[in-house]
Amino acid sequence: MKRLTSIFLGLMLILSFTSQVMADETQLTVSPEKVEVGLRFQGATLNISGIVPDDAGVYIKVISPNDAILDLSKKGKVSLFWMNVENVSVTKVPKLYQILSSRPLGDLTVDQKKVLGIDQDFSTVYQTAEVTKHTDSGSIRLEKFEAKDFVSSMISIFKKGGLYSLNESAVKVKDDRFETSLELPANIPQEECDVTVYFIKDGKIIGTCSKTFNVETVGIVKWLNNMAIYEGPFYGFMSVMIALVVGSVIAFLFIFIDNRKKARLYAKACS
Repeated sequence: MKRLTSIFLGLMLILSFTSQVMADETQLTVSPEKVEVGLRFQGATLNISGIVPDDAGVYIKVISPNDAILDLSKKGKVSLFWMNVENVSVTKVPKLYQILSSRPLGDLTVDQKKVLGIDQDFSTVYQTAEVTKHTDSGSIRLEKFEAKDFVSSMISIFKKGGLYSLNESAVKVKDDRFETSLELPANIPQEECDVTVYFIKDGKIIGTCSKTFNVETVGIVKWLNNMAIYEGPFYGFMSVMIALVVGSVIAFLFIFIDNRKKARLYAKACS
């Protein structure tokens, strides 16, 4: 038993050392390391570069943690009206899932796509996703085959929002270096995201390296987020007051404009 334990620890140390050497050799750079989301944030450009070992193909996966929650409704015809007939929540999925490569994904084997989580259909998302159906009698966890359509709808929504995408040949390789840029949308999740790079040659994975970047709110956006989380009642009261003030200002403007029009019409009539 002790011998097996020693062998296992030795293998772990070797793998850890090999991974560190590969990371050093590729000199992976992710810039910026922190994306600040402020009041005027409209997206950002993430630059990724490094060294390509042994003229390999480069496949990059940019992903956020599996903590997104999305509520979906399915419409159906009830008598003469279209109404929501099913309400579900999709959980345990990443909100950001971007794939970039220097070569076509068709060069990868089916097993490699599954292991790396890199394919055209985002099949890994279907595997990890959990879909809960809400009914009057309670919540029911749907089986994978029942949940497929809802997960597909969620992926379509995230694609339209620029959160999910696949961009083959987006990674440029010159000599022994690779580089690419990724446009992050304004609705990017505010959390730590992973950038993982895989190097593949002759159908084999010859190395991998990874880094993270943080997406953080700043300024008034951060203040409002913290207030919504930690001071819910006051945040709700403030939201109502702001709505009342804005509504009053708009009503005053309409009355003012209407009075000006009436005054002009009266002046014309008198003249």
